[in-house]
Amino acid sequence: MIKFFVDHPVATWMLFAALMVCGLYAVPRLNIEAMPETDLPKLTVYTRWNGASPSAIQRSITLPVEESAAQCRGVEEIESTSRHSMSTVEISYQRDIDIEFARLELNEQLGNVRRNLPAQANQPQVVPEVPEEMQAEEFFTVHLISPLPTNELREKSEDWLLPRFSAVNGVAKAELQGGALPLLRVNLSLEKMDRFGVVADDIFNRIDARDDIVPAGAIRIHGQELTVTVHDSVTVAMLEETVIRNLGGQPITLAHVADIERGHEDVTYFRRTNGQNVITLRVTKRSGENSVAVSRRLREEIPHIQADMPFPVTMEVDQDEGEELREKLEELVWRSVAILALLFLLLAMALRRVRLVAIVISSIVFAIVICLSLFYFFDISVNFITISGLTICFGMLLDNSILVLDSVHRHLTERKNGDPM
Repeated sequence: MIKFFVDHPVATWMLFAALMVCGLYAVPRLNIEAMPETDLPKLTVYTRWNGASPSAIQRSITLPVEESAAQCRGVEEIESTSRHSMSTVEISYQRDIDIEFARLELNEQLGNVRRNLPAQANQPQVVPEVPEEMQAEEFFTVHLISPLPTNELREKSEDWLLPRFSAVNGVAKAELQGGALPLLRVNLSLEKMDRFGVVADDIFNRIDARDDIVPAGAIRIHGQELTVTVHDSVTVAMLEETVIRNLGGQPITLAHVADIERGHEDVTYFRRTNGQNVITLRVTKRSGENSVAVSRRLREEIPHIQADMPFPVTMEVDQDEGEELREKLEELVWRSVAILALLFLLLAMALRRVRLVAIVISSIVFAIVICLSLFYFFDISVNFITISGLTICFGMLLDNSILVLDSVHRHLTERKNGDPM
């Protein structure tokens, strides 16, 4: 093989040029992240039920979600957590699964769960989740500063901002911190309940029936069968007119035994900046996505979102892991260039052979480019672990290159002087 390259220098240079072009194409497209992807593909189902106890959450939400998830293909493990007001079910899949198809299948399986949820529970949200051990820092956070009341700011941001941030390519989840979610409070009167012979379970069952989803058959479009359901929206007036029971032919409605008022969840903390209210928007990227690229897309999208805002708000980026990673990589590249230049000078002074030293430095650069191009084609991310391994390898490459060149130079000198090899 070596004899072929020596006898055909043109082919050697063509191969060298082809590998360099391939490397220059692959390097800008590398997947860059802080840590490697070591977990199985995972989907997480979040379901909120404000005010519910952990036992009620587990019985009414967590167990049905687990049963639905178990029917999906490729499921490796299911873990769940039921705590006050929140159900979390994490579904881990086999490594070769198509996570987008798995997400669609899981949403289909959750159809029965959605139809049988308690009236106060929110709809389950399925998101690709980054493992907690990989979330050493928040990936991307934005402070939303506005003169609006905190609860109103959160409500408008939920409806307008979250869909736009979630639509950015590479984003797994966007959520808000601060303020409180809106809710309806049903304040029962024990005296009136005793008077009309009504118990709390009767009221709960009747309210739950109001949120029912009624099947309306199926239709066929272009060879596909689509199931149609009807879900009537519920207003405060409709809730007040909900019939709890009939007493002597007289309907007893919810308004007879309870008062309904609009309100919000209890706020856990307040945050203000320069006299204005602040809530925080947190963005989680998909596992395995290029951190620098996702960060760049988010920063490019913020001015467009800001220009179209229908309510007064100022967005300030607080935490950006992708930007910090980009700065660290740029610093690493400049340090590497400085080290290579210093090595070139030191070796040139020691060996007094600029051409041989140039071969050593070129071999290192060539190896780096080829190695990174293989990273791209084998879908391996550039992270702190792979960079540490490359540093060790290139140090060994430098030592070996010097030894080989010294041996070759010594043999060529002996041959030129007529000494036996």
